[in-house]
Amino acid sequence: MDHEARPDNEEQREQPQGIMTDTVAVDDETDRIPALPPVPARPVTATERLVSLDLLRGFAVLGILLINIWAYALPFPAAMNPRLIGLDLGWDRVVYAFVHLFAYTKMMPIFGMLFGAGLILFTRRVEERGGRSGRRWFARQWWLLVIGLVHGYLLWNGDILVPYAICGLIAYRARRWRPRTLVMLAMLLMVVPKVGMQGLAVFLDGVRTTAVEADAAIVAGDTLTIDQLEKQEMWHETVATWDPTRQEFDDLVTIMRGSYGDILGRAAPELLVMHLVMYPLGFGWNIVGFMLVGMALFKLGVIQGERSDGFYVRLAIGCYGTGLPAAWWMMGWIDAHHHDFIAMIRIGFISVEVTGPLVALGHIALVVLAGRRGWLGPLAPRLAAAGRMAFTNYLTQTLVCTAIFFGPGFGLFGALDRTALLGVVLAVWVLQLWWSPLWLGHFRFGPLEWLWRSLSYGSRQPLRITKG
Repeated sequence: MDHEARPDNEEQREQPQGIMTDTVAVDDETDRIPALPPVPARPVTATERLVSLDLLRGFAVLGILLINIWAYALPFPAAMNPRLIGLDLGWDRVVYAFVHLFAYTKMMPIFGMLFGAGLILFTRRVEERGGRSGRRWFARQWWLLVIGLVHGYLLWNGDILVPYAICGLIAYRARRWRPRTLVMLAMLLMVVPKVGMQGLAVFLDGVRTTAVEADAAIVAGDTLTIDQLEKQEMWHETVATWDPTRQEFDDLVTIMRGSYGDILGRAAPELLVMHLVMYPLGFGWNIVGFMLVGMALFKLGVIQGERSDGFYVRLAIGCYGTGLPAAWWMMGWIDAHHHDFIAMIRIGFISVEVTGPLVALGHIALVVLAGRRGWLGPLAPRLAAAGRMAFTNYLTQTLVCTAIFFGPGFGLFGALDRTALLGVVLAVWVLQLWWSPLWLGHFRFGPLEWLWRSLSYGSRQPLRITKG
């Protein structure tokens, strides 16, 4: 495999139209460092931004709240197993179906693809100025990791910054590969967690069978073997996590409505398991795969809006036409199996590795096309501003939602159904679409973007916009 291969020759692309005309041209035909005098590394200026990336980041950071709101506001079993709260109610079922079809497992691929595209854009710009992209990128990822650890262990254990920081370091090695190679490797990486999850499903099915036999043996007055005792305990712990009793459910709610120490004492160990087990053995492979796809899409000019309108129309129709029916079928299949834990594991790969990326690509095509054609109207600059402040807005969502739902705040954890939670999401969207352009009217970056850049570049970056 030629890791240093230059991108394939690509077709002549149309010049972007409408809102996309404020982008910079990026040469996809070479990754060589120009023979120019070194220029001090600095953050990208407003005139150098790719507006399509900002629109997509804005779309993704707002869309991710549709998923995260359940984790902010509901006990983990209810967030993962929707029948525990309100699924039999009319509007809650509609909200669940909407989120499942259009957002669940669809926003993480978009974030990953945008991260990969950003990797290519960032490293090329550093190299074009005569800088060392590896040093700058590793510094950037290091500080993202630090901020993610603070966010995850001290504020909310649903953090995704830590795995993105680590996966971004891995993806850096592939920055000069051909698009075809990137996509093929991404597909291969996504097979790894699929195999692992199927193995887990087989193992848990055996545990359940042994536990059921052990329960029957107890009723019959028989003595259990050590293996039966171990499997019985393991299965009962699994059931308590996925399908708790009313008392266990209420205990979870009480903890999250309690003190900061109570919440931290439960949340931190759960996140540690995610970091040490779930991401290395499962989701981390997918994240790297999504980044590689994003790198390929950038090299092919897809994310920047450099392809024809017809291309984006065909991409949206093709991806929505296959991804949405598959997601609908999967939702029905899971419902028919009563959201059984093992059934969810067996079928979950379809959502993560198939329907999620397909619908995500459909979203990307639609947002880019809408930006090019001016369909977003006055929403476009607000959405782009939210995207420019995606880091700040992501962490702001944590601050707002934990203040609403956790004990040290208003303590509404477990008190709202999915329909009411959708109202909270809409309110946060309005807030962020309002405050993002307002802030950027006076400052160059969002506050967290500024902090991240200052730490990454090792010097305090200018923040306030100077007049004249």
